[in-house]
Amino acid sequence: MAAGIRAVLAVADLIDVVIEVRDARLPLATAVVHLHPRLKRKPSIVLLNRADLAEPAATKAWETALKGSGCLGAFATTATHAATLRAARTALLAQPRKRGVLRAAVVGAPNTGKSSVINALGRRKRLTVADRAGVTRHVGWSRLSPGVELLDTPGLLPPRVESDEAAWQLSLCGTLPETAFDVEETVARFHEWLAARHPSLASRADLDAFASERGMRRRGGELDRRNAARKFVSEFRGGKLFRLTFEAPE
Repeated sequence: MAAGIRAVLAVADLIDVVIEVRDARLPLATAVVHLHPRLKRKPSIVLLNRADLAEPAATKAWETALKGSGCLGAFATTATHAATLRAARTALLAQPRKRGVLRAAVVGAPNTGKSSVINALGRRKRLTVADRAGVTRHVGWSRLSPGVELLDTPGLLPPRVESDEAAWQLSLCGTLPETAFDVEETVARFHEWLAARHPSLASRADLDAFASERGMRRRGGELDRRNAARKFVSEFRGGKLFRLTFEAPE
């Protein structure tokens, strides 16, 4: 991660616009532009990506709040559907080209969909994507259209996650690598969070019930809670269980 930051900063003077890709479920915890000292003062466009997994009303509130904060624009996107990037693409292409070429850096926390965004903006597959953190390891330029270039960058997170709650939420959404958290604890914390905020949904995150319903048992009949937790997280990330937003605009 440190090498990725250095590589971005090495070309910072060439960058005209920053496209910050955030997870629409965690718009605050996945905000990273402020971690790039030489990028945070540049004009920015914010993409609330994976909006299809977040609550529409909450995403709309975030769009309004971000637009009022001084960025060039904030857009709800689902990078696997290129049509949702049209407004963001138009906003980018409208920016002035100081040296005859417009260069934009695409930055974001791990697994927020940066490479998918670049592919969607370019309307064709160019970069490798995967539903796990850490796929992009180096910076690389990609031609969007004549006179417009995009810089794909490795995922960035602060040296220390701000809170324990943010840590398990980032883990559940796939921003932190699986080696960084205990999967059973993550599901347990999510269950507690739902019980406090969305009690009608809490039973659907009860790990024992989830394992039992799917017949996930070890030899001897004991519930296989570890593999059940992994399956729960996988289904959550795939949008099969809930459509939720964890953070509201401050």
